[in-house]
Amino acid sequence: MKRDHPLHSRRREAFSLLELMIVIIIISLAYGLVFSSMGKREQAPRALEAENLKSTLFEQGLYHHRSELFCLDKCQRCYLYRDGETSQYEGKLALGDIEIYTMGSNRKLEKLDFGRFQDHPVCLRFKLYENGSSSKMVIKSDRGIYYIPAMFGKTIKTASLEEAEAYWNRHRASFTDNGEIY
Repeated sequence: MKRDHPLHSRRREAFSLLELMIVIIIISLAYGLVFSSMGKREQAPRALEAENLKSTLFEQGLYHHRSELFCLDKCQRCYLYRDGETSQYEGKLALGDIEIYTMGSNRKLEKLDFGRFQDHPVCLRFKLYENGSSSKMVIKSDRGIYYIPAMFGKTIKTASLEEAEAYWNRHRASFTDNGEIY
């Protein structure tokens, strides 16, 4: 009778510790590669547009600082003013030729004229404050009309300047009480 070697005769029922560690390392590497590439795509800066003006600047970490974005020459060049220094805005721009409106004392939208900076027409001045608030305005662009609230909520696309005006007036009292902003 031929006797089998004891190591060859045992039936294999489980993975060894080394095999399990190799599988875990491979899965971890694959997971890291997939999710790190997804994170890089999400972090790619969006082009600054009327509909994402506030959210894009907030994503860039400007909401806890007193700062201002101002744009010149039909919004082809923008600058950031922060901590007493002015620097060129490095992100992509897709604002186009826009008009900015604010609420006048007669509760009607009035077009703003920001004047000139170094003999160039200013098309936009958007302020951000330490408390997370910002300039409240209506932006009319070739893509639509957008109401940008000062404190809470997201930018809202409206069908017309009249609708933006009605929205502004309708929500005017919801955040104030005796002149205090909540």
